[in-house]
Amino acid sequence: MNLQQLRYVITVAKYGTFREAARQLYMAQSSLSSSIKDLEEEYGIQIFERSKKGIEITKEGAMLLEFADQIVAQADQLDYRYLSATENRRLFSVSSQHYDFASEGFARLVSEKKEESLNFRFLETSTSKVMEDVRDAVSEVGFIYLNDFNGKVIKQYLESFDLKFDPLIAFQPHVFLSESHPLAKQAKISQEDLHAYPVISFDQSKNSTLQLMEESIQVDQNAQRISASDRATVLNLLSVTNGYLVGSGLLKSNTQDHIVVVPMDVDQKNTIGFIYSKVRPLSKISKRYMEIVRELLEGDQRIELTDHVD
Repeated sequence: MNLQQLRYVITVAKYGTFREAARQLYMAQSSLSSSIKDLEEEYGIQIFERSKKGIEITKEGAMLLEFADQIVAQADQLDYRYLSATENRRLFSVSSQHYDFASEGFARLVSEKKEESLNFRFLETSTSKVMEDVRDAVSEVGFIYLNDFNGKVIKQYLESFDLKFDPLIAFQPHVFLSESHPLAKQAKISQEDLHAYPVISFDQSKNSTLQLMEESIQVDQNAQRISASDRATVLNLLSVTNGYLVGSGLLKSNTQDHIVVVPMDVDQKNTIGFIYSKVRPLSKISKRYMEIVRELLEGDQRIELTDHVD
């Protein structure tokens, strides 16, 4: 086992296919598959199950992914502490809830700045961890959302952590479903419509309250819950079950195979925004990243882009 193999596992889990992971890693798909196969043989486990719809992480693979995330994050911290100074490379890091546009904007930034002396890191994590990462300068910028239900609690965290929230987009809640789901062809979906189906959600930190969940509405607390920490697994779960995920409705074309997005019949607006430290000035690279994300979202009819906030 080596660190690079763990990075490969994390990337495949994130993007949901070997083809897209290989493209993001700038390597041949066959080389990526071979490296992960070597790791599977070394540990005697199967990390991913392959199917016509893509890949699904196994139970053993999910456990390995959790260790891999921790090991790679610690290795990155060591590199940043001891190598960045000698190589004169500064780290730009982003922590985020699970949003396609945030990672796509990050990839565009990396491509744009590839000639500059920078290291880059993108962390998809729980709501509380996003705020902690920005507070502790693990990341310079984070993404979270606010609404009437979670706003009071989130704002208390932001105040105590000396963090500022700049609104980015306002959105109505949408439901993510398999294209074969019984509700998939409805024009709108009510909360009552969802009561018969399991809730799929992103895993949160231990002891997280309901206000720190990523669902943009209060879902049925008596329903079966299925949670995962990464988007690839959540999308796979949506495609093969009658479960549903409530979110912003923003899903990029390279991740939406077999998934449909239906607006909810609720009168509730939510706001996704950037968070950053009140006591540390934003770098030029952070401001450029914010610009790229805004450019990426312009023209999307499902959301309302807020005015730019300096």
